[in-house]
Amino acid sequence: MSEKKQIIINCGISHVSVGVFAHEGDGIVLEQVGLETLRYDYSSEELWLEYFIQGLENLCKREGIKGDARFIFPGSLLLTKTIRVPHVEEEKQKKIVAFELMQKMPVPLTELIWDYQVIDDDGVEQEILAFAVKPKVAEDFCERVMEIGLTPVQITPAPVLDYNAMRASGIGLDSGETLVVNVGAKSTNLLFINPTGFLIRPISMGGNSLTQNISDNLGAQFEKSEEVKKNYFSGAVAFSADDPSVQTLEKCSKQFLARLSQEITRSVVTYKRLKQGKSPSKMFLAGRGALLNQLPEFLSQSQRLDIDYFDPLQAITLSDQVSQEMRNLLPFMLSEPVGLAASIFPQPGSETSILTKTINLLPASKLTNLNFKRKQPLLLVSAAILALIPLPEVILGLGASSELNQQVVEIERTAKTLDNELEGLESKNDTLQFLQYLNTQVRVRNEPFEVQAKTCWNLQNLLNLLQSALEHENVTDTWFDEFKLLNPTEALGRGGASRNNALAIPVLRLSGRYLVRPTVDPKTESQGDLRDNLIQLNSAKQTALTNYLSELTMIKEVRKKTFQTKDKGDLFNRYFTYFEFEIILN
Repeated sequence: MSEKKQIIINCGISHVSVGVFAHEGDGIVLEQVGLETLRYDYSSEELWLEYFIQGLENLCKREGIKGDARFIFPGSLLLTKTIRVPHVEEEKQKKIVAFELMQKMPVPLTELIWDYQVIDDDGVEQEILAFAVKPKVAEDFCERVMEIGLTPVQITPAPVLDYNAMRASGIGLDSGETLVVNVGAKSTNLLFINPTGFLIRPISMGGNSLTQNISDNLGAQFEKSEEVKKNYFSGAVAFSADDPSVQTLEKCSKQFLARLSQEITRSVVTYKRLKQGKSPSKMFLAGRGALLNQLPEFLSQSQRLDIDYFDPLQAITLSDQVSQEMRNLLPFMLSEPVGLAASIFPQPGSETSILTKTINLLPASKLTNLNFKRKQPLLLVSAAILALIPLPEVILGLGASSELNQQVVEIERTAKTLDNELEGLESKNDTLQFLQYLNTQVRVRNEPFEVQAKTCWNLQNLLNLLQSALEHENVTDTWFDEFKLLNPTEALGRGGASRNNALAIPVLRLSGRYLVRPTVDPKTESQGDLRDNLIQLNSAKQTALTNYLSELTMIKEVRKKTFQTKDKGDLFNRYFTYFEFEIILN
């Protein structure tokens, strides 16, 4: 593809977009643009590539896109490191950067595809931002996109492109510190811009964090919660005011806003420490996640900054072919593609002349294949001339070739039939696995209710048996003050059992009082004889009550018993005794 027209594909976590940019005169024109939403569980990283390729294939067929393309990778697929190195000549710089990165990267640098750029330079030290990707990730990605008719010529990280888009838009950035908050699906990118360069701070929370919170609170699957979130916050579906889901959605939204604001505040404090007290004086919002209701107002109040949405369309011109529906979405999805286009088509004499270089994480093998592809037309012409030399033999072999072609057609037809049958079986297998999973979840959720039902009937039987104690001839004049099933912590604290046993053993605390009626006349007997009589009767009643409880079928063991004739009891004055039992139930 010529330098004056470039295909740029933004590989988002929740969507994929394609834009065709052209260089006309001194400006950049967006000739064509398309968007495809990816529908899958965004919390499962291993699903992204498969659903991305499906979405990209549908988008390319719909928009008629093919040929050389530049791809923007999301930050979640990359390793990112920021280091400081001495200011040296450019030829020495890469060796110093490589040495420093070897100490910082979690895997050996030789096992990564990496590149870097200078993001700040004070003349003494340079701040370096490096990106790396595992070769398998990049190679698998390239192979899959080449299958649908696209040839990757560049893979560049998304986080740095907002800086180029801001510079290209003509917004004055040299008068102070500026903060750009790009809210994505999986992460939020904070871009601090100052007169000498910029600094990037990623936050590991984005639109998916809000979706996961909604999923947890509503008890719905992630994909369903994502749909509810989009419908509610976009206003696409009107929710009733008394719908309980509305309160849940608003609560989750406030929690998300508060957490995001806290993370931004923490990053601003870190930035001020690095920049010796300098802090942002204005803030811009970007990304589709920035469309969340009340986000600008909340951040403006919490950060005490002037906030505006960043409009990357200020740096380009839109073609008449771009629909009005897409024009409304472009300001929130086009900042990274515009940043890449601005670095491809720099405008001399404007602020874009200080744009950073673009990083390329394309595997070396793919670059070699690309160079070969560019020489392919010449090689094909040469091969055609050489092929004419054995022309007579070729003519004789045409008959055999035709027969082989028919066999190939038959084999392909059979293979297609088998593929269709396999797809049907895979669909049935997915349904079966889902039903098995559903049955398991239903059984697990119902088990507590079954146990609770049995426990309720057991408690009723136990209460009936304890009620009978009040009528037993040896324990009459008895009443119960407390009937309490101890929780696991109380049971563990009072008993000598291990933690695991305490959690499994049901323990009942039963306390009350019983009356001891003296068998002698208190008015005629001496105080000593009266006390001896009460002590004898009290001991007998203790034994009778303990034996009665121990013999109940639902009581396994009376683990602890306490009797008090003073304080809680008053045996020698008002003739009653306090008792407390800890009982292990059967």
